[in-house]
Amino acid sequence: MKIAVLMGGLRFDSQRRIISGILEKAAMDGTDCFIFTCDAWTFSSSYYSQGETAIFSLPDFRQYDGVIIHGDTVYDKSVMDRVITSVKNAGVPCVSLNVKYPGMLYVGMENELGIYEIVKHMIEVHKVKEFAFISGPEENRDAEGRMNAFKHALRDHNIKVDNKYIYHGDYHPESGKDAVKYFYNMKGKFPKAIVAANDEMAVGAYYELQNLGYEVPGQVLLSGYDYAYVGRNHSPKITSVKRPEAELGRQAYQKLRNFIDGKEDDIEELTCTPVFSESCGCVDQNTEDEVEFRKRAIKTTLHSITYAEILKSSSADFTGVATFESLIVQIKKYLEMMNPKEFYLCMCSKKGMFGGDASEIDQEENLEDIVKYSSEMYIPVAYKNGEFSMHGNYPVEEVLPAKYFDGRKGQFYTIIPLHYQNRCFGYCVLGNSKLMIDSEMFHLFIMNINNALENIRKQNMLNAMVQKLNKMWVYDTLTGVYNRAGFFKYAYSIINEARDKGHNLFVLFLDLDGLKRINDVYGHDEGDHFIKTMGKIMTQVRSHGQLVMRYGGDEFVVLGQDFTEESAQDYIAKIREGIDNYNAVSSKPYRLDASMGYTLMKPTGEFDLEELIESADREMYKAKNEKKRRNGQNITDNR
Repeated sequence: MKIAVLMGGLRFDSQRRIISGILEKAAMDGTDCFIFTCDAWTFSSSYYSQGETAIFSLPDFRQYDGVIIHGDTVYDKSVMDRVITSVKNAGVPCVSLNVKYPGMLYVGMENELGIYEIVKHMIEVHKVKEFAFISGPEENRDAEGRMNAFKHALRDHNIKVDNKYIYHGDYHPESGKDAVKYFYNMKGKFPKAIVAANDEMAVGAYYELQNLGYEVPGQVLLSGYDYAYVGRNHSPKITSVKRPEAELGRQAYQKLRNFIDGKEDDIEELTCTPVFSESCGCVDQNTEDEVEFRKRAIKTTLHSITYAEILKSSSADFTGVATFESLIVQIKKYLEMMNPKEFYLCMCSKKGMFGGDASEIDQEENLEDIVKYSSEMYIPVAYKNGEFSMHGNYPVEEVLPAKYFDGRKGQFYTIIPLHYQNRCFGYCVLGNSKLMIDSEMFHLFIMNINNALENIRKQNMLNAMVQKLNKMWVYDTLTGVYNRAGFFKYAYSIINEARDKGHNLFVLFLDLDGLKRINDVYGHDEGDHFIKTMGKIMTQVRSHGQLVMRYGGDEFVVLGQDFTEESAQDYIAKIREGIDNYNAVSSKPYRLDASMGYTLMKPTGEFDLEELIESADREMYKAKNEKKRRNGQNITDNR
C-alpha cells in the first residue's frame, strides 16, 4: 500500500509524535508513506508562504491508495480548500486529523477539557482572577477550541472575559515573548496568570517575563499545551495538557487501513489530560528519567554544534558559487557530511533558469508559472547508500523516478519544497531519514540551498540581459546581421589579420532592387520582409571569419579576407543562387533581386575602411546601371 501524508511544521513536537505514530503502523504493515510538508508561519511573508505551501499541490492523489491530512497545521485556509478538492476529485479515501471535512474520515483529540481544567485549577486552587491568554493563529481550529475553553472556564467562575487580554500568536516561542510585551504595555493590571495555547509559546513567555522582572510562579502563573519536550524538561516545568499524539497517528493510519479493507472503525476522538506542574506552583509527579534526559540533552547539544557548523559553512560556500554546477559540487560535499540514507534534489525543467543558454529565460513569466511545478522534473544530484547519481527528465506526477525504489516495503519519503519567496525551484526528497522530522536545522540547510539557487538565477538573468543589450548594440534587430557598431567593432581584427598575412581584403556592397515599389504597392511590412529575407540569404552564404552588415535601409556590406577575383565571383554566385532558390518557392507577388559590387585590395599602413566600402558601392552602381541598360528597366535608387 502507498499513502500520502500532508502536514505542516514537522519540527513541532506535536507533529513529530503524530508522524512517528503513523510511520510505526505503516512500517509494521509494509506501507510506503510519502510525507509532504512545509514550514510556513503566520508571520512569514505571503510570497514565502506561497512558495512553501506549493508542496501540497505536488501530489497526484490518484497515485495513492489513501491520504492522511493534518489541515490544522497549514494556516492558509485557501491552500487546504484546494487540497480537499483535489483529494475528493481523486476519489481516494482520506483521514483528516483534528478537523472534520464533509465526506472524509476523521480522527482527532479532544481539544478543550485540558485548558478548561487548567484555568479551573488556577482559579480554585491558586485563587487567580486576572488572566491573559496567548492563542494560536486566528481561524485555526485547535487555537479557537483552546481559546473558547479558556473563555468558558472564566465565565463558569463569574470572571469577565476581556478580549484585550487575548493575543494571537503562531505557536512559535517568539510570539510568546511578543504576547508578554503586548500585555506589559497595556493600560491596566498585569495578569496574574498567562495561559498559552502550546508549550513553545509558554516557554517564550517565560523568558520575556523573566526579562521584565516577573517570577514564575511567584508573581505570574504560566501554563502551556501539548506536553512538549521543551516544556516538560524546562525549569520550572510547564503546566500543560498531555495529548496522545503518537496514538492519534496510529489510529489515523488504522482507520485508513480499515476503510480500505472494508472494516468498521468507530474511534473518532482521543482524550487529553492536564498535567499540573511547577509553572503554576504545583509539584510535578511525572518526572523524566534523569539518565535518559542527560543522554538526550548531550545528544541534542552535539547535534546542534555539528549542524550549526554545517549551516554556517554551507551558507558561506553556497553564497560564493556563481554557477549551478558549482552549487551541486558544494551540496554533495555537505550531503556526505550529513550522510542521510537517501536524498534527491528534484528541479523544475525551466529553460535557462540555472544553466544553458541564458537567452532562453522567459523575461515575462506569468505568476502561475512562477509558483507551480513544471510538468517535467530532473534530478541533478541523488544520494543513496553513500553514492551519487543523477537522473534526466521524468513526469512530476511520479514525485521520484521508479529506479530509486528498490522494492522493499514500509519505506517513507519526506518531500520538502525548494523555492525563493513564491518562485518554485522544485523540491527535495529525504528517503528513510528522519532528518527533517528530528532536526529543525535541516530545514535551514534547505533554505541555504534556496538562497543559493536564487542568487544563481538572478546572476543568470543578469547575464541574459547583458547578452540582450549586447545584441541590441551590435546586431540589426530586423535581419540579425551586424549593424554599423557591431561591424566596425570586429572589422579591424580581420583587417589586421589580412595585413599580417599579406592577404587581400574583400568588401562586397549589395543594394536591393525594387524596395520602394514594394513599400508603395504592398506596404512596409512586406518591405521589411523583403529586407529580412535578403539578410537570411546573406547569413547562409557567410563563412567563418566574414562579417555581414546591414549598412542602410536596404544595403548590405560583407567584409572578408584571403579572397581572389575567382572566389569573389563565387561568393556573388552563391548569393545569386540563394536569391533564385527563394524566388522559386516564394508565393509573394514580387521577386527578390539585388545589385552587387565588390573591391579587392591589400591593406597597408594607414587604412580607411569607409573609403573601401564606398569603392565597393561605386562598383555596385556600375552593376546596377549595367542591369538597367541590359534589361531596359527603370530600377529606382532606394536610398
